[in-house]
Amino acid sequence: MTGLPKSQLWWVFALAIGVSGWQGCSEQEAAQPPKGRPPSPVKVVTVSSKQVQRSVSLVGTAEPRKRSLVASEVAGLVKAFAGKEGQFVNKGQLLASLRTDTLGIRLDSAVASHREAKTRYEQAQKDLDRVKVLFAKELVTQKEQDDAVAQESALEKRLSQLEAEIRLVQDQLTKSTIMAPFPGWITKEYTEIGQWVEEGGPVVELVDLAQVEVQVPLPEEYVRDVRVGDPVVAVFDALPGVEVKGTVFSVIAQADRSARTFPVKVVLANPDLHIKSGMVARVHLAVGAPYQAVVIPKDALVLKGGKEFAFIVANNTVTQVTVTPVAHFEEFVEVQGAIEEGMQVVVEGNERLLPGQSVRILEEPAEA
Repeated sequence: MTGLPKSQLWWVFALAIGVSGWQGCSEQEAAQPPKGRPPSPVKVVTVSSKQVQRSVSLVGTAEPRKRSLVASEVAGLVKAFAGKEGQFVNKGQLLASLRTDTLGIRLDSAVASHREAKTRYEQAQKDLDRVKVLFAKELVTQKEQDDAVAQESALEKRLSQLEAEIRLVQDQLTKSTIMAPFPGWITKEYTEIGQWVEEGGPVVELVDLAQVEVQVPLPEEYVRDVRVGDPVVAVFDALPGVEVKGTVFSVIAQADRSARTFPVKVVLANPDLHIKSGMVARVHLAVGAPYQAVVIPKDALVLKGGKEFAFIVANNTVTQVTVTPVAHFEEFVEVQGAIEEGMQVVVEGNERLLPGQSVRILEEPAEA
């Protein structure tokens, strides 16, 4: 280097000083601490205390409130059969009719006999009146008067007997026409035109779905809190988005010994007939008395390491609080822990938060 001209030596020296200065500046910048995280945007609500009531959800099957095996009250040959499976019928609508020719003949005979007996009875009454007048004048004997009384009485009883026979045949004629006892759906046919039906023989099965009944198994721990008349709400897998209100109809006092559950029957209104027999129903029963509880939205819960937490905001900084969910109520959950009414709890943006992190609230907090 000593053999270089002075001008070149000066350039090399200047270059060495520049490189050294640049390295020193880079090391100084690298030694500075990194800037902190920017505040995380979140949405919060104000924790509230509300009156709540616990409920239990149970699964059952919808059954018709009324189910009838409609039968024929008289024996006969089916002449017409209007009731078809799957058909809806109104009360009093024709289901089937039986052949009534023989009954018609019996009715004609009974009516004719009644007319004859009535004529004879009226004549006997006139004869009795004359005999009484003659007996008062001692023109006939006591026996003749007694015979006239007996004749009139016998014909009166015969007339009553024939009237009863006419009513019997008319009743059988009426029963030969089988009508729907209530409005409902025909779920099964048991006869057909030309088939003989015995007295008491089934014609159709009819179900009334204006109200449905659901039997659910209630665990014994809740049986003391459920009463007849308590309101219920039911949903159906086959009817998404539909909630049906009803009431507890009965609480059967005999438990299932293997499951330790008590059968509870609830009645649900079904005016639109959307609920069909056999549908799976999920019945929500309120149990116990209402009480005050601290509730937060379900979105405020965060699951980490098998535990559930909520983030509380104070002075734009979050604190992680361990909570224990007690009961769920639609969009909210009752919790226990270091959380009180009036606190602000994060409901959006909480999945990426860390304890002590700064936050920026996006909008004014709403009450839970």
